[in-house]
Amino acid sequence: MIYPTKWTEYELLDFGNQRKLERFGNIITNRPEPQAVSKPSLPLEQWEQADLYFRESKNQKGNWNKQIQDFVLEYKLGSIPIRFKLNQGAFKHLGIFPEQAANWEFISDRCTYLHDKGITPKVLNLFAYTGGASLAANLSGAEVTHVDSVKSVVTWARQNADLNRIKTIRWIVEDARRFVEKSVRRGDLYHGIIMDPPVFGLGPKGKNWKLNRDLPELVQNALKILHPQHRFFILNTYSPQLPLSELKQMLSNTTGFPKQYESTTLGLKILSDKRLELGNLIRF
Repeated sequence: MIYPTKWTEYELLDFGNQRKLERFGNIITNRPEPQAVSKPSLPLEQWEQADLYFRESKNQKGNWNKQIQDFVLEYKLGSIPIRFKLNQGAFKHLGIFPEQAANWEFISDRCTYLHDKGITPKVLNLFAYTGGASLAANLSGAEVTHVDSVKSVVTWARQNADLNRIKTIRWIVEDARRFVEKSVRRGDLYHGIIMDPPVFGLGPKGKNWKLNRDLPELVQNALKILHPQHRFFILNTYSPQLPLSELKQMLSNTTGFPKQYESTTLGLKILSDKRLELGNLIRF
């Protein structure tokens, strides 16, 4: 399992009974986590001391016990700080997936490597959410295209960019498949492609997305716009309906996918070395 090791403002404190106890800066949260099927390590009293508690009601929606204003988190990418605006809405998510810091380091390393070869990397971030990977790539010298079908999420990502004084990211509100198909027709070429597709989704024009059905074609098309030599690729999937073994089999049947790549689980760990697996990770 791969997990981040350089967080100072975030910490997984405990998990179990399908919940996780976390520290964001000086704020402790208690929120649902379906992957946390073990028993908690800490006593109930410590869980009950959380500042924020999310209670699910229906279809993963719910509410927080209270709202906190000016909720900002920082991550150090080498000597470069990345700041994120966190937000509490109708879902348990706060706008950041802390385990993705392991991928931000990977992105930064690859962009730096390309720069050392005299190449200005062009990076495409699909299903880009609030932009952690986009920020990491841009701050590592890449020209970034950020694509997400949800306008409000792209607005949130732009606020994160403003927080980091970034003005050069290209923002696209569009279905990822449609954007990639158009990029293939235009003959676009990227040095890095990042994708974090959901299990289900609905594009801005009502075109639905199903991970198990639509991922192979998307990956196949994405490979057509990925530089043949100077390149990197990241694919995250968080669906329990698509275990790593089946994902690897799917990719082995995908035209153009390389035979050599990294396949692992992305997650988090607490100080006691207890580990929480959160999703599949494929990269090269």
